[in-house]
Amino acid sequence: MRASKEVYEDVAKNCSEYELKHVGATNCACDPSCKSCLNCAHFTQSEHCTLDLYDKIVKNI
Repeated sequence: MRASKEVYEDVAKNCSEYELKHVGATNCACDPSCKSCLNCAHFTQSEHCTLDLYDKIVKNI
């Protein structure tokens, strides 16, 4: 994990493009009821935002 769980949650809460990833029966790294980059549809397994918004948001929080 590149950032702490709290940072990923703060970024997701401040992201206008956050979209809950539907993971079905697979094991999720974060509680799906909380907003986090870790359960966002735009965040890859290699911890990269496909919309390139993470760095812009984390700078402003």
